[in-house]
Amino acid sequence: MEPDYHDYFLVDGQHIGRYEDMYRDCADPWRIEELGPRLDMLAALLLLEGRLDRVGRFLDIGAGLGLFTGLLAQAVWRVNPGARGLVTDISPTAVARAGIRLTDPRLDFQALDARSPDSSWPDQIFDLVVMAQVLWGLLENLDNALAGLARLLPPGGLMLVSQHFPAPGRQNYGADLVAGPEDLAARLDAAGLDILDTLETNRAVNHHWAALACKR
Repeated sequence: MEPDYHDYFLVDGQHIGRYEDMYRDCADPWRIEELGPRLDMLAALLLLEGRLDRVGRFLDIGAGLGLFTGLLAQAVWRVNPGARGLVTDISPTAVARAGIRLTDPRLDFQALDARSPDSSWPDQIFDLVVMAQVLWGLLENLDNALAGLARLLPPGGLMLVSQHFPAPGRQNYGADLVAGPEDLAARLDAAGLDILDTLETNRAVNHHWAALACKR
C-alpha cells in the first residue's frame, strides 16, 4: 500500500508534522494528483473574483505539490499578467517538487516555516497571502503565525483562507482550540484582519470553509 499523510501528520491524536519525510517517501501524500482540482479549491478562488486587479505580489503558504498554487496563479495572471508569486512550504522537498510542476518565471520558490514568520522570511510585502488547508499544521502557534503573516500585508491587503473541518468525532486534535469556522474567524480578527466574504461547501460531511479577509 502506498504510504500517505496518515503516518506523518497526526498519529494517535497528536500532531507529528514529519512533513519533509512525508514528501520524500510519498508520491501523493494528500491524494492531490489522484483527485485533481477539488470543489473546495474552485470555491475558494471564487472569493477573489473582482479583486485580483489589486494583486501584484502573492504568497502561497504550505503549497505542498503546488496544484492549488497553479490554479491561483492562473486566476491572478488572467487579470494581472505581470504579477509575481512566492511559493512556500516547510518541506524543501515539497518546494522542489512544486517547482517542477510550476515552471513559470513569475514564480519564486522557498522553503519557509509559517509557524514563526520572523527575520528569516523575505523582506517583502504582498498584496495577497493564501493559506489553503494548512490550519492543523500551524495550530500549535496559530496566533503568532497569523499575526506574522498579517504583517506581510499592507493595509487593505488580502488574506485568503481555505480550510476543511472534520465532522465531530473524526478528529480530536485541535478541536479545543479551533472547533469550526467561528473560532478561526475570531483568530483572524485578533490578527487585525476583517472578513470580507465567506463561502462554505460540503457542510454535512467534510465541512469546507473559505474566507477572504482584509488587513485593517
